[in-house]
Amino acid sequence: MKWRVLIPSFILLILLGYILFNTLFPKQLAVMETGLTICDYSYTQTQSTLNAKQYTDVLEVKDHLYYGETLNLFNATYDHTTADYFIGKTMKLRNVCDGNEWVYMLGRNADEQIPLENLPNGFYEVFIVDNLIEKRLVTENELYDVFYTVRRNGVSKRIDLIGDQDLVQGMDEDVSILEDHYLFIQVTDADPIETESIYDVYIDPAHNTTSWNVTDRGRTVDDLVEADVLFKLAEALKVKLEAKGLKVMLSRESIDETINQYGVDGRLYKAYQSKAKHYLELNLNFTTNKDTRGSRIIYSSYSSNRFATAIFKSLMNTTGLVPYGRNTTSNIAGVLAASRYTGLDAYPSIREAGGRILVAGTISDLAIEQNSSFNKEERKGLQSLSLELFFISNSLDTAVYRTQLDAMVDNIAQGYLKAIGLE
Repeated sequence: MKWRVLIPSFILLILLGYILFNTLFPKQLAVMETGLTICDYSYTQTQSTLNAKQYTDVLEVKDHLYYGETLNLFNATYDHTTADYFIGKTMKLRNVCDGNEWVYMLGRNADEQIPLENLPNGFYEVFIVDNLIEKRLVTENELYDVFYTVRRNGVSKRIDLIGDQDLVQGMDEDVSILEDHYLFIQVTDADPIETESIYDVYIDPAHNTTSWNVTDRGRTVDDLVEADVLFKLAEALKVKLEAKGLKVMLSRESIDETINQYGVDGRLYKAYQSKAKHYLELNLNFTTNKDTRGSRIIYSSYSSNRFATAIFKSLMNTTGLVPYGRNTTSNIAGVLAASRYTGLDAYPSIREAGGRILVAGTISDLAIEQNSSFNKEERKGLQSLSLELFFISNSLDTAVYRTQLDAMVDNIAQGYLKAIGLE
């Protein structure tokens, strides 16, 4: 009787132990979870999800460029003189994780395609509606590219642009899940450690450049020296923006520092090295006509006026400041698209900071010699503005600077924060 009780009890204990062990220490899946996973899925769930994403109607992406925080996709290698096949068409981003869609009408301006800062975290398929047919975008070759947005509330988004047929393997590791180099856009919160050396905005107070052993400090009127005034404004603006969690770099780190505009170690080179998304040049105006006064802002003629207008409208809240210029069919007074020279933006800080999408490093022998090594082929262009704050030659304008400095700086900061969606 003892054996009849003990043997079944012993077997039962073994079974219970086996069940308990497997509950606490589950067996590994047949496919080791060492590859890409999406949407908090397991590797096998990722395999199953992407295996269902097969398409016969496809279009090829041959080029991609960034301007500020905007991603631009092109059907052909980018040419600023020719409207790409994608321009004017509807683009859809479909989040594999929840099925939500983001839809864009693609414009020709450098900031009128995909605003990356607005995309929620997810893993997106990319489509173009072509002749009423939804076509999946594929890359010509394997593609991996990483981009980081401006910090918002202390968090930067990491954008992974991925085109790789071998992104996920099947159960048989020699067989790919995907049939083509399907383009995906993955959006995640960036690790603060990996963005530690990446800046959000680059502020460039003009002057203090050196040529032929002579330092250009700009104009001097009474006790105001243009280079010093601009540095004080830039330094105060940096403090305001950093208080909102942004990381800001100044082209000149001290009031006496000199730095040229072009060349390695110049202002533009330093801007690219900062990996900032926005370049704000601060400048003053001067004229022999002492009655001329006002403020204005210049933006790239290859971009929309939205960014510039948001900052300028906020600046105009400063008591005593007035716009310089007049209303046009496309702009309010004081907001101006850069004039063009040989088809390109004539403002060096705007053009040369924009990378390939603004055809930087090509306009002159000087630009080719001193800039092309770091900006001609650069995919990630900074969205640049030149803000001419007031006329140093006008007593009413300088009186505003002397009495309203803090309000002026605060309004520029508020305008920038509004432009990037933080205010």
